[in-house]
Amino acid sequence: MVTQTVHGRSGTLTGQGGGQADGPAGLPAQWRPRSSSGALVATTVLVADPDRETRRLLTSGLLDAGVGRVIEAESISAVDDILRGGSTGHLALLSLGFGSSASRLIQGLRDAAWARVIALAPTADTQPVLGAIRAGACGVLRGRPGAEAEIPELVNELTARELEVLSLVADGRTNKWIAAELSLSALTVKSHLARISRKLGTGDRSHLVAIAMRAGVLG
Repeated sequence: MVTQTVHGRSGTLTGQGGGQADGPAGLPAQWRPRSSSGALVATTVLVADPDRETRRLLTSGLLDAGVGRVIEAESISAVDDILRGGSTGHLALLSLGFGSSASRLIQGLRDAAWARVIALAPTADTQPVLGAIRAGACGVLRGRPGAEAEIPELVNELTARELEVLSLVADGRTNKWIAAELSLSALTVKSHLARISRKLGTGDRSHLVAIAMRAGVLG
């Protein structure tokens, strides 16, 4: 799903091509804000991240800073919908948590004339970062926005197998790929991830990896 927020007003983007028809920033005429300074009020920013909390923090911060319009995309298909619809803007923040599709999405946004594309790196893995730069990212932001979160005490109770699974998750691998690599069933991998989620207090894959990285249990 793709949602947009314009000065506190939220809605769902539907249809294709609407972004171009409404002007350079894809903003409906009745929502085009006016400002004596004309600084950020007409700016459009895309926040594409599978982690809901990250999207919330970034969107809130951008709107508080005066950005006129923020588009949120929670999945790969949502970003693809934006590309097909022809919407463009001034800045796209795209998470490398989308795995192997991240480079393709970055390249697509650049080809679609988004002025700047910044990659959001939830882990310390350098390979996705290098891939993002090769795909045309203007820069990379590491870590999760907002205040430093507390590290769950149970992070030190992750087993060797759970850490092995989490390491492959950090590489952007799917459950099916992990199962084949470790000679496990997909159901067993899913069970490992469920236990990891209970210990770390989140079911978001990129957030799981970020917590393990901060705790120093995952290199």
